Amino acid sequence: MNIASEDVIGDAPSRASLQRDRPAYSPSGWDNGAFDVQAWLDRAPWGTLRKTEYGCVPGLEPHPAVWDDPLINEIYKLDIATFLTAEEVSVQGISRLVSLAPDEGSCVFLATQTVDEARHFEVFCRRLADFGVSPEQRRGLVARVTTRQMRAFYDVIREQVDKGDFIGALVAHNIILEGMAYPVYRYEIKYWSRLDPALSRIIQGAFADEVHHVTFGEAYIRDAIAKSPEARNRVGALAHDCRRLLTEVFEAVIHKYIGLYQEAANAHMDLMGDIQIFPGTRMADVREEEQVRRLLAEIQFEYEKRLRLIGISQS
Repeated sequence: MNIASEDVIGDAPSRASLQRDRPAYSPSGWDNGAFDVQAWLDRAPWGTLRKTEYGCVPGLEPHPAVWDDPLINEIYKLDIATFLTAEEVSVQGISRLVSLAPDEGSCVFLATQTVDEARHFEVFCRRLADFGVSPEQRRGLVARVTTRQMRAFYDVIREQVDKGDFIGALVAHNIILEGMAYPVYRYEIKYWSRLDPALSRIIQGAFADEVHHVTFGEAYIRDAIAKSPEARNRVGALAHDCRRLLTEVFEAVIHKYIGLYQEAANAHMDLMGDIQIFPGTRMADVREEEQVRRLLAEIQFEYEKRLRLIGISQS
């Protein structure tokens, strides 16, 4: 049988080597090959999560104070519930972005990110259950820690998805919300390192994922706004609004919870006091309110850095 030349698909096959350098999706300026499912398999299930169970290394036990001290037990649960507020927003929003993705590469990456966010939500729910918190109690706890200012911040993020603005939604999730994790997760990993090293390990695993999500967001948005002045203006306005909302979120936390956190820390300074909660700064040498304000300053610094990396200046 003769095969016409127009029936041949692709280049002539080569017996010498597979063409692994040939793109599987339409080429995109943002895609460097690090964001497909194979990269996700290499990074998460077989890499950062190896030998863990629900994000924990088996055998790491909490300090007795996490069980026995009512204040430590309360702020432990409050912290995890606060993580859950953000993870719930992420898993709901990112899963919807899969269907809004304008190209194959971003669709595939966001599918893997959806799995990441669902895992984060699961491991934090699991940790509260480990400490006797029922699903109904957990939902009540999440509602308790979600301040009015936090709801306003999350509403802006959800709004971008609701109106089908893919670029705005990606900025809100992968630059603003996930970028906030850099200083917050570094802080929380250190804060709980003596009281519950397993929780620190869970947070480390989530942090590794968030870094990859932010890297994708930076690559995609940088490419998108370089091609569209209109998109650049929208991203700049959204970033300005979210910075104001982030500041209000942290001020509300200071107002509502800082006394409780300070009292709990004071009772266990012999255990936690020499933790370098910030480089060169021990916990014993800086009060809780100052820690939160310094954390906010680091978030704002990272925020400006993220914006510069995508080509936006807020100055």
